[in-house]
Amino acid sequence: MDGSHHDWYEGRGGKTVLMGYIDDATSEVYGRFYYYEGTMPAMDSFRRYIEINGLPMCIYVDRHTTYKSTSKGLDESGEEFLSEFGRAVKEMEVELHHAYSPQAKGRVERLFRTFQDRVVKDMRLRRIKNNEEANYFLEEYLPEYNRRFSVKAREGGDLHRPLPKGMDSRRVLCMKSERVFRNDFTIAYESNLYQILDKTKADKTM
Repeated sequence: MDGSHHDWYEGRGGKTVLMGYIDDATSEVYGRFYYYEGTMPAMDSFRRYIEINGLPMCIYVDRHTTYKSTSKGLDESGEEFLSEFGRAVKEMEVELHHAYSPQAKGRVERLFRTFQDRVVKDMRLRRIKNNEEANYFLEEYLPEYNRRFSVKAREGGDLHRPLPKGMDSRRVLCMKSERVFRNDFTIAYESNLYQILDKTKADKTM
């Protein structure tokens, strides 16, 4: 999984980012365009990916701050600090591996070079100039691309798995922030006060 920053619309629109995924076993590809590479695009694209494919065993990413926290040391539980994306992936019991060199991300980088040629040309013919049009195009393009270029896994079986029963991906793949309850059972968040209606004995909430 990685983001490809490129002038995908060749000046017809602003620069955008392709959040791309390539399956290590089958070379099957998923992708979606966003205007920046960050926590919310990563979460949204991953949610859409798992709706189609299920949860992978692990994701291989780089050390972009979206995926790897910049905080040093250990948290209160004695574990390494996680980015919000890292925290969400951990809640889903998906392993997150970080690449330490461009060569380690070779497959997805090659995919991006291919798409920066083929996809750009196809979008040029259609005069695509924004993400809404481009994502609609990908819904048609990627199934055909995967039909032509994906391969059969060397070992049988699909290691993707469904979401655990009762888990709502939207409640996991979101920004979470710990807040302290005030005496009147309100919490402050981004200069706003929110009244908590549910009964709770906790001192803090997420």
